[in-house]
Amino acid sequence: MIMSKWARKRKRNILIVLGIVLIIILGFIFVRVTDVEPTCVDGIQNGTETGVDCGGDCLRLCQEEARGLIVWWERPFKVANGVYNTVAYVENQNLYSGLQEMAYEFRLYDKDNILVAQPVQGRTFIEPNKRSAIFASGITTGESEAYTAFFRILTVQDWQRVPNEFSYDLFNVGEPVLTNQDTAPKLTAPVENKTFFDFTDIPVVAILYNQKDNAIAASQTYIDSIPQGDTEQVFYSWPEPFGDVVSRVEIIPRIDPFVNRSLAEE
Repeated sequence: MIMSKWARKRKRNILIVLGIVLIIILGFIFVRVTDVEPTCVDGIQNGTETGVDCGGDCLRLCQEEARGLIVWWERPFKVANGVYNTVAYVENQNLYSGLQEMAYEFRLYDKDNILVAQPVQGRTFIEPNKRSAIFASGITTGESEAYTAFFRILTVQDWQRVPNEFSYDLFNVGEPVLTNQDTAPKLTAPVENKTFFDFTDIPVVAILYNQKDNAIAASQTYIDSIPQGDTEQVFYSWPEPFGDVVSRVEIIPRIDPFVNRSLAEE
């Protein structure tokens, strides 16, 4: 049977209507899927981002926007025969960004460049816009003497923005007092929390320099807690004299901006 012109026209009109409805449905679905608030974890560059899920309003910096960590020096400091403290003096020049976790390794060598201790590995945070000290204590070398240290960064997480408050000095360090230099040196200094935040479990590194401004000793202690506006004394001691005259002392409190981020965001 040959379909009548009216039936063919009716069928065509039905197909056109169904096509229009289908287009409307697909358009609605497309709008719902694509009209989503940009986020920093959606796998695409959108919103204010300058890269995929980085830059702009995202906490994570894009790789090309971040400056690498500068290691100014690394050095072993003899505490007693066969025992050394070691420091890597570093600088982060990123104004409002730090590292939540960085894995590192220290290696100690003698004058003949022979490894004299098992490599010491650790993890630490990096504060924004600061020079700081990564400290390793009690590295044993047996009967060998450590002459140089080598500091190596193993893994680095992405640079992340932190509240602006952590980019500036959080503490006032008072005049250090060093005694017993010729026998068993002792060092103390007042550390004042000048912020509106309460901090706990704060590592505080002390570095001592000679008249040529070369570091000759280092140690680390902890402040258990220091409320806003309070002052705490830090204490250090060494079992043997330094063998050089101390002309300058640097006290470095270290605050993890990622553990304490919520304080500034409240």
